[in-house]
Amino acid sequence: MKSKTPRLLTLNLEHCALETVIGLLKDGSTEGAILDQIAKLRHRDLSLMELLVIHPKVMPQTFLFLYSHASSDFKKRMQAIKDGAESAAEKGLVPFQRGDLGTVSTKEDIHEENQPADKETLYQRIQKMPVAEKVQFALRAGKDARSLLLKDPNRQVSQAVLNSPKITEDEILLIAQSRNVSDDILRSVGKNKDWLKNYSILYALVANPKTPIGVSVPLLASVRVKDLGLLVKNRNIPEAIRAGAQRLLHAKQKQG
Repeated sequence: MKSKTPRLLTLNLEHCALETVIGLLKDGSTEGAILDQIAKLRHRDLSLMELLVIHPKVMPQTFLFLYSHASSDFKKRMQAIKDGAESAAEKGLVPFQRGDLGTVSTKEDIHEENQPADKETLYQRIQKMPVAEKVQFALRAGKDARSLLLKDPNRQVSQAVLNSPKITEDEILLIAQSRNVSDDILRSVGKNKDWLKNYSILYALVANPKTPIGVSVPLLASVRVKDLGLLVKNRNIPEAIRAGAQRLLHAKQKQG
């Protein structure tokens, strides 16, 4: 007898009736791969996505995809759903397994700053986590853990840090100034229009020699005149940025 999963995977989910999709989301045996397809096809339907995020087999990458495409309001809703599940699990009200929205065994997993000194360090615990668990942890972790996870060599993990609802603009500013983060991280910061509204973050990206030129050059037009002068004198940044700053400074001085 053939298993149920192969048959389901042959469904054309793009053209499935809404009732069929709802049935799949309410069926606890629906595989993670199918949930992932539904998320990518139906992520704009918030009522469906609320069913999806509480499904026991939703995969970490699916949760991360939804989080990266969600509105700020729905991000809060997702976080509330996950926190509610974690709270219930801690009280022994519901089972909480690795396939759920997060992996929580003790309260220290959420409040890592309050660990007793005789327990293993936060760094040691993170090092022992598989990638999927790191991704989930990055979305709920505290500032110290985010700082460590940001340096993880796996791109999914570091990107999950940027998607955390707890990350602050002060942290983003430190990231924009850092020469120890990956190009991908700086590129992601440079694509976020909300963060670029903070002039300190915008200027930090342009002045950071590690920032890809493709990110820095378009931002030059928003740099203030006095800061353009600083960029011209900064021999640590790429010559293309210094030359662009020089041209803009000259043009603005002529206008002024």
